[in-house]
Order: sequence, then C-alpha cells, then structure tokens
Amino acid sequence: MATQKFLWVCELNKDQPSKIWKAADIMELEDDEDTDFVLNSLILKTAVLGAKAVESERNLVAVKAKGYQDTEFEQPVFSLTLGRNDVISGMDLTLANDHNAEIEFKLVEGTGPVFITCNHVIELPEQEEHPTIMTASDGDLEESVAEEEEEEMEEEVEEENKKTKGKKNGNAKNGAKNGKVANGKNGEHVNGTNGKKEDSEIEEKPTKRKRN
Repeated sequence: MATQKFLWVCELNKDQPSKIWKAADIMELEDDEDTDFVLNSLILKTAVLGAKAVESERNLVAVKAKGYQDTEFEQPVFSLTLGRNDVISGMDLTLANDHNAEIEFKLVEGTGPVFITCNHVIELPEQEEHPTIMTASDGDLEESVAEEEEEEMEEEVEEENKKTKGKKNGNAKNGAKNGKVANGKNGEHVNGTNGKKEDSEIEEKPTKRKRN
C-alpha cells in the first residue's frame, strides 16, 4: 500500500460550533468503486485556543462518529481553558480508519475559538493492484499494450531473419567446400595423371607396325 499524509484543520467558535470531516468530499477519484480500495484515516494531533478566547472560560470539544457495526456515538475528547491549559498536543488519536468515514467535531461548551489540527492519512493500493486508481487513462493503457505487442512482433521477425540468414550462410559454406574438392583432387587426377597416360598411348600406337 502507498501512503500519503496531509494536514486537515478546522476552527470551532460560537458562530460555527461544529465541523464535519468526510473523506469522500475531499478526494476525487476516477471511479466511485475506487473508494473500496482507498483507506482514509484521521488522526487528531493538536488543539489550541485562539487570540479571542475568553479568560477562564472552559471550551469542551466532543467528537461524533460511527463505531463498530456503524454504531453512532458522541464523546468529549479534550477541554481547553484560557489561562490554565491553552493548548493540547501529542494526542495521536485515530478518529477514523475506514474507506468512507465521517467525523464531526462539536464545541459543546464555551465560545472558542478552538483551532484543531489533524493528519489525514490516505492508503492507496499499488498501481498494478488496481489500475483505475492510476493517473493513466484507459486510452494510454491500450496504447501501451499495443506498443508492447508491436515490439514483441518485431523481435520475432528479427529472430526469424537471423535464423534464415544463418541457414543461407551454412549452405554457401558447404557449396564452397564441395567446389574445392571437385576442382582440387578430382580435377588434378582427371586432368593430370589420366591426361598424361592418354597422350602417351596415343603417341605409341602409330609406331607399332606388323611385319610381313
């Protein structure tokens, strides 16, 4: 799985006391079915009071989410009071770990402003596992396959040409050897030794005469 991390932030105040994080509204996928292959996690990191917070006022923040078997619950997660604890950090609280989760932050007490920082972690399958997640379009994929097939055909033709050329060279070499033998030993024998014998016989024949 390929992992990517992003920051996700929000502000809660008296005018906007709640904020919803929904992975489907953030990500843009080529196919709706791709959500089944993407895992989204939201990890709460820090929360801090803003400059306009009221002295000694308690700001209680709760989280509304779905748990096991889609059971919905709402639970306070932290409290901030100006002058006592203005910031909270290092929580690393995983609030969502699902394909299409939804988390709601609610300021249930106080007027804020409260600034919340989270990590949005996206886990994607590798490209070969799910091609529709890839940046390449279907046309690019088809073109790539066609190019691979064309290269394979060219390699086969080249290999066949090499084999044919090798056979021709072999036949030419065999022909050259046979030619040397015919014009060599056989030629010398016919035109050499045999030739001389025939000439001597022809010369001797006229000298032989019968006596009366």
